[in-house]
Amino acid sequence: MSRVSDRHRSAAIQVLVFLAGFTFLVHEVSWNRLLALVLGSTVVASTLVLSAFMAGFGAGAWFWGRWTNDRRRVGRVLGLLLVGIGVTSLSSDLLIARVVPGLSGVVANLVALTLIFGPAFLMGGVFPIAGKIALAAGADATRTLGRLYAVETLGSALGGLAAGYLLLGLLGQQDTMLAAAVANLLLAGWLLVTRAHDDIAPVTVEPAAREGGPTRAEKRRAGTAATVDPAAVRKTALLGAFICGFAMLALQVIWLRAFRIYLINTSYTFALVSSLVVLGLFAGSAICGRRGGGAGDTQRTMLQVLGLLAVTVGAGVIVLVKLPQLVMFPLQSAFADPVVRITLLPLVASLLVVVPPAVCSGFAFPLACGMATVGRAGVSRDVGQVLMFNTAGAALGPLLGAFLLLPRLGVVGAVLVVLALIVAVVGFVQVRWRPASGAAWRRHALAPVAPGLIVLAVAGPQINILPPSFGNHDRELLFYLESVEGTLVVGRDRDSRAQALHTYVNNAAVIGSTYDAIKVVKMVGHFPFFLGLEARDVLVIGFGIGVTTSAIAAHPEVESIDCVELVPGLRDAAVFYRDVNREVAADPRLRIIGGDGRHHLQTTDKTYDLISCDPTHPILGSGSLYTRDYFEHCRERLNPGGMVSQYLPLHKLGSDEFLGLLRTFQSVFPECTVWLGHYHAVLLGALDPIDVNFLDWETQVAAQAYDPHFLLDANHLAATLVLDGAAIGELGATSRINTDDRSYTEFFTPSCLDETNLARNLRFLQDNRVDVGAVFTGVADAPKLTQYVRGNELLTESLLHQFAGDSRMSLDALRRACAAAPEDQEFPFLIKLYF
Repeated sequence: MSRVSDRHRSAAIQVLVFLAGFTFLVHEVSWNRLLALVLGSTVVASTLVLSAFMAGFGAGAWFWGRWTNDRRRVGRVLGLLLVGIGVTSLSSDLLIARVVPGLSGVVANLVALTLIFGPAFLMGGVFPIAGKIALAAGADATRTLGRLYAVETLGSALGGLAAGYLLLGLLGQQDTMLAAAVANLLLAGWLLVTRAHDDIAPVTVEPAAREGGPTRAEKRRAGTAATVDPAAVRKTALLGAFICGFAMLALQVIWLRAFRIYLINTSYTFALVSSLVVLGLFAGSAICGRRGGGAGDTQRTMLQVLGLLAVTVGAGVIVLVKLPQLVMFPLQSAFADPVVRITLLPLVASLLVVVPPAVCSGFAFPLACGMATVGRAGVSRDVGQVLMFNTAGAALGPLLGAFLLLPRLGVVGAVLVVLALIVAVVGFVQVRWRPASGAAWRRHALAPVAPGLIVLAVAGPQINILPPSFGNHDRELLFYLESVEGTLVVGRDRDSRAQALHTYVNNAAVIGSTYDAIKVVKMVGHFPFFLGLEARDVLVIGFGIGVTTSAIAAHPEVESIDCVELVPGLRDAAVFYRDVNREVAADPRLRIIGGDGRHHLQTTDKTYDLISCDPTHPILGSGSLYTRDYFEHCRERLNPGGMVSQYLPLHKLGSDEFLGLLRTFQSVFPECTVWLGHYHAVLLGALDPIDVNFLDWETQVAAQAYDPHFLLDANHLAATLVLDGAAIGELGATSRINTDDRSYTEFFTPSCLDETNLARNLRFLQDNRVDVGAVFTGVADAPKLTQYVRGNELLTESLLHQFAGDSRMSLDALRRACAAAPEDQEFPFLIKLYF
């Protein structure tokens, strides 16, 4: 066959592998998101999905590599595999979305993981077959497979970025998965119609030879290589592939957990980090494709690469611990822009911590393929076996990282254990499979290193990874806990008179310590009862530090409170907030359930009188709790006459997104109201019309015991009403509904990060206030309530002046609020607090 036709074949197979890799990552990212909606947005669920995908991929690589080893019509097989991938992917998507939500517990997990395993099993066959086609011309195995793997990983990285940044937000979940499946079918159609690569003879790979002859150093290494058992070289290749797969996927789970402490938690941030891992693999494989494994001792080259992997992992953990001091604080001004902070900071952090080990792993894989195939007539079989070992490690790594290393040893300890395993592999190969040469101590030099690292991880001093704000302020660390789902930190200011408390799960503040933050979460808990709800069974999604739950527990008619919390350890942190949560953690009616609240709604048979939710911001990780689908789950689990209460932020939401969320809630709960708590809002939705006699409202408010953190004044609280369902329906008639399929809170536009959004949304609520008569009837002293409403309007004007930087006008508006509603005790309190 001519060199021209060889080049055409090589180019064609590289294009096909690139496009296939692109679609595979689109599938994987889409499945991960879909299963987060179905099984819960937890580290447990995402780890199981990743491990199932890698296990299917590895099993497929082994099976299809062996099955096509002696077959000539491999192009046809490759085409049929792509057909199967397209069909099974669409089938899996449909079954996961329609069938799995109706299942519960272990059965749901097993069915979902099986549905992922199937198409992944077919995907695993693509690279071994493509490798056989690429090597049909007798080219150097390591270089050729290095280039092919580079092309595949580049396609995968771009596919992951395209899915996370563009396709899921633009097309939606269903159409993105459909587009990827159609692309697979088109690639299959091209192979089957053109019958490309349908006559590929079994390939025997010969040892590589450098043009112009080997260098002097290579001749010296070749002398050593000549004494190495070929079986030992092959075993080294398989063990190297395994440890690289294990290390990279275990570290990816650990790195992402650590980055959640430092970085803003958005879908874009972690799509970027994950894609940079794959880009690192691309860079390493591209280097291997240009350099090859050397003409001599490839076993030695593999040990050098693994040694470099260990060095980069060790250096990376040092950088990881010191990331705020090395990057975040020195470049603080550069990261002031929120868009830059979401993109540039994870890019810099990944380049320092994530990419170097990924480059080493990317070099090692094609090197292992070359080592395993040299001198053997079985390219697809041998490449498939190497890929199987690599993905077996990749399937095991996340499981051990998430379920054993992180919860028991923390981030730093987990990295040290992974590092110890890499060092142990290098030492084992050096002692058992390398020819004896030189002083014996050199061969055994690494023997104490791995045990030493294990001892350091298990018994060494605890190294805490804290949110950046702890480095910016002088804070005493009161509580620190690393669990599967997140790192929980409680700190107290040392340098302030109030010694304010701060609690974080990863980098998200669980509750603000300001007056307005505590007020609004108490409104979320109290207002359904003030509106006349008789709730016996309550579901709270997100315990936080228990302020909302304590407000609910303050109502004696409540008999049971189920609270679903991703990080159950928050219950232990609640003791530091006894003054605001009234020691609710000790309430016998409270049952804390670890897990995802949305998943609980999908799987429980229990119904509730009240479902209350105070999540983190929708664009910062809880977007699935602000979709129509979620609100429909809530409605389905309500008893007759039940209600839903939910926190709604005004910041980090553009005008369209803010009004869209109001309209989304109203589309499920036409009987709804919106209440304003300073800079925040509360959504209340009911199955029955919200029509309250003001005397009953006053009675409910008066029945509550004195609370120094919450003004129990019936008129003051009634004056916070801003919208009802009819007003929302009119104002948002053309607004886009937020859905699971197309979520603009998860895939948000940069305009959401505009700092003026809060003032803009606050002005919108101020300008469109409804009359309190929309909710309240039988107001005995209407003029008094009117005064309170006017005072609340002036408070809002004061806040708007404050955002504009005009303290004088802000104070003036508060003074006018005092004059307008002299009985409202909040206004003089705020003057003392702020001025």
